[in-house]
Amino acid sequence: MAAARLVLLLLLPALAVAGSGGEEVDVVCADNACYTLHREELGWKGAQERCRHNGGNLASVGSPGEAARLRELLEAAAWHGPAWIGLWLQRGHCVQAQEPLRGFSWVAGGEPGNFSAWASEPSMTCTSARCASLRPPGGWADRPCRLPLSAFLCKFSFQGMCGLLPLAGHGRVTYTTPFGVRSSRLAAAPFGTLAEVDCEGGQSPAFALCKGPLDGGGFAWHPPGPLCPVACAHRNGGCQHRCLELPGEPPRCSCHPGYSLAADMASCVPEDSCHPNPCQGICRPHPGGFQCGCEPGYALAPDGRRCLDVDECESGPCQHECHNTPGGFVCLCPPGYRPAGPGGRHCHDLDECAQPGVCPQLCINVPGSFRCACRPGFQRQPGGDSCLDVDECLRDPCPGPCRNLPGGYECVCPPGFLPEEEGRGCRAAGTAGEEPVESPDSTPGTASIPRGTGASWTTSIPRSTGASWTTSIPRSTGASWTTSIPRTVGVPAAVTPPAPTAAGAAPGAEHSADGPRLLLYYILGSLVAILLLLAFALALVACRRRAAKKEKRPAKSAADNYCWVPEQPESRGQGGERR
Repeated sequence: MAAARLVLLLLLPALAVAGSGGEEVDVVCADNACYTLHREELGWKGAQERCRHNGGNLASVGSPGEAARLRELLEAAAWHGPAWIGLWLQRGHCVQAQEPLRGFSWVAGGEPGNFSAWASEPSMTCTSARCASLRPPGGWADRPCRLPLSAFLCKFSFQGMCGLLPLAGHGRVTYTTPFGVRSSRLAAAPFGTLAEVDCEGGQSPAFALCKGPLDGGGFAWHPPGPLCPVACAHRNGGCQHRCLELPGEPPRCSCHPGYSLAADMASCVPEDSCHPNPCQGICRPHPGGFQCGCEPGYALAPDGRRCLDVDECESGPCQHECHNTPGGFVCLCPPGYRPAGPGGRHCHDLDECAQPGVCPQLCINVPGSFRCACRPGFQRQPGGDSCLDVDECLRDPCPGPCRNLPGGYECVCPPGFLPEEEGRGCRAAGTAGEEPVESPDSTPGTASIPRGTGASWTTSIPRSTGASWTTSIPRSTGASWTTSIPRTVGVPAAVTPPAPTAAGAAPGAEHSADGPRLLLYYILGSLVAILLLLAFALALVACRRRAAKKEKRPAKSAADNYCWVPEQPESRGQGGERR
């Protein structure tokens, strides 16, 4: 394969390379980047500074290909713990549950992309910085940036790579990379790597530098090699096909027809039918032609050269909504849900009621949303979520005065009545064996029945002989009508109509109609009792007067037939003569 299209994948299992800091470093190089695993306990910012000091950043994972390389690096290094990567959420930024990166960003910058590999959903926050780590076998997890981890992954990007440095004879190559790694076992090197070759036989060391881009594109060693040259008679000069010796020139390699020298200038590969690339995606040369391929997420078109995007959403990988993207897809959740599960393909209901201050009183969580409610005794304000107190007294729930309270009401019971449970009604004091409550201005032997206006109807007859019997009906103006008749005989102490018992039933139309009807019954019954008592008293008085007339008749006198004449004064003159 030509150097311009050479894609190298280096996997160094259990490779311990002495870096600039002396720590153990494991390396994977592919395409235009190298990834290193550093075993050192640092916080996220400290790890980023170490990577930046050598010209890189904490590793970014922007595609399935990069994720596969990091998994291979962790497997080759036999590392089973978490390691920092370059994904973080800055302080003051909020987690965005609908985005693939959940609001995080790569420290190296660039477009966030649609690829994500969250092993668990990050913590919902807007106030603290959160940083991501890579956990085998490759999922992401967030944690506080200040907490140290025992390893971190760096990424170093380059314009290109050089392949193996060809050697014609035996020798030892030591590579020094631009990011400070020096190793004799590095099998591929990024642009700018210096190779030092110690050939057998006591020859002076030879040097080669990975340079580029070349005229035809790509990167190659300069000088191209093979180094440590030997005669073609010894091991074919290190060539795969043919070794050529020209007078005055060192031995060089050549290939059979249909093949060309590879970048190591010793091995042979089929002639590059892929330059220029006839494929839209990946071109794989083979003897006599080439074969096109596509990146993951794409399918080869019927013409065998173009690549068509695969609509992964057709297979229904998401629980709710699927959004197809070039080379992949993104699962979306409707409002009120948050992504969950591997790759965020499932959606869990978001409990909005768990957040404080969502509703003024009661919050009811429902799938995908929530609704606010009010406690008993309150009602929702039209067009809003606030709760207003209901004035229950407007429905006349009490037989007497009513006092509105926040979330309820209280019946104010008049004298002679006691409140029901919770103050929602009144009952007569004489029921259930309770003593009546006397008003301060009432007299013994007096019973009263309160009215809805707060006035009372009282019928009282004192027990003492000679007292007066009084009936009063207060009017709305405050005046009262009173009839009083003296008496000298004993009369029952009080005549009181049946007292009503106010029930604490819920107010309604039937209750509001029964109140006036009961009040009318009380008034009519009282009037009948008063008229009966008044008639009895008048009859008693009339009988007594009749008896008194019979007992005391006046005696006649002789003077009754005579009339008294007034005495006339006498007129006397000066001489005393009577005229």
